Amino acid sequence: MSVETAETGAEDERKRTLIDDLYVKYSQVLRRFLARHHVRQDDLADVVQETYYRVLKAGELENIRDPKAFLFRVANNVVLNAAKHRRSGVEVNAVDVDDIEADDEKPSLYRGLKAEQELAIVRAALLELSPKCREVFVLNRFDKLSYTQIAAELDLSVSMIEKHMSHALAHLRKRLADSNDARRNLHVLKSP
Repeated sequence: MSVETAETGAEDERKRTLIDDLYVKYSQVLRRFLARHHVRQDDLADVVQETYYRVLKAGELENIRDPKAFLFRVANNVVLNAAKHRRSGVEVNAVDVDDIEADDEKPSLYRGLKAEQELAIVRAALLELSPKCREVFVLNRFDKLSYTQIAAELDLSVSMIEKHMSHALAHLRKRLADSNDARRNLHVLKSP
């Protein structure tokens, strides 16, 4: 067994121990929390399992300042994602891509123009971010690096990476929302 394999095994064991400790300490409280958020009894075990799985995959668990708050935030996100999928009618693996027939591969002229405008807004908004924040965003969204990988590459904490991503996403959403509001106001002005 190589040193690297032993270290990875030790890391995995440490993560499992942290997850086990979280489970023992908070599983009942988490179940009550989820029940208050109208999670059906049938779905409760699945949501709890998905929550702990996501926490396990989150990266450096020992660097999380408030594990209970993090656990509950992840659980809330799992519930919100499930609700979003239910509302949209999306079921995981529900659609076979081969069964989808596309009428036309090209977007309509309006959609193409709107996409170009939104891309221009996103580019401009990215340039408004601080260089470090922009770099974190690009590494995550375009280079597909995890927060842990970005933190190691930029010599920052995972928490700082989360803050940069949160700021970048909020800024982009605001710019796109402002643009959509302006477009709606323009439409209202043109209406008779």
